[in-house]
Amino acid sequence: METLFWQRLHGGSTHLPIVLLPLSVVFDFVATRSREEALRRGFHLAGFATAVVAALGGSAAVAAGVAMSHGQLLGSGVEKLHHLYVWPAFGLSLGLVTWRLLRRERISQRGLRVYLAGMTMASGLMMGAGYWGGELLLHAETNLESSGASPSALTDAALVARGHDLFLMNCAHCHGDDAHGTEEGPDLTTFRKSDTRIASIVKNGIKGEMPRFGQKLTDENLRLLTLFLHSVNRAAR
Repeated sequence: METLFWQRLHGGSTHLPIVLLPLSVVFDFVATRSREEALRRGFHLAGFATAVVAALGGSAAVAAGVAMSHGQLLGSGVEKLHHLYVWPAFGLSLGLVTWRLLRRERISQRGLRVYLAGMTMASGLMMGAGYWGGELLLHAETNLESSGASPSALTDAALVARGHDLFLMNCAHCHGDDAHGTEEGPDLTTFRKSDTRIASIVKNGIKGEMPRFGQKLTDENLRLLTLFLHSVNRAAR
């Protein structure tokens, strides 16, 4: 499927665990404070149902994210920070929801307290993942604004941001998060090539120096990467 589809699925589904995990904790906490059996059972049921929907949304978001990054589970830079929150949040919430599903009505008070503590932690981690996910999307636009780019350049900020996302997923390991290069790859802020030449190099690689990305990236991906490279070239001048 096209990368844009996975981006839309990821963006839509990722809101579910961010919002619903804390809400499920609130429902369960209110249940523990209620003295009426009917209210207590109702709030516990609401908490569990909310947690299940959050886990399902988290599963969809993770699947879409893995597809977007072509199986890259950590990455670097801002993407790495995003993933360092995502994986423990997702694993903890999914594990706790599964445990509660298996236990059903046989959860002790102590077990419920442990569950609430774990879900509170998962909620915090998930909100952290959401924060760094937002930073990942806004990073390129912020760079354009701070570099004094013209308003007309900022109209393309969303496309440049998407190109930067792709750069972070595929190129930053060798060229650095900001394309200024590392010990493994050269500085690309001074890379002055045509769109066609950039696409050719990314597709076919450079023997002994750079791998091929032709089967990993679509033509639309290449266009977005090129936009990002041109943006850092302008900023470096």
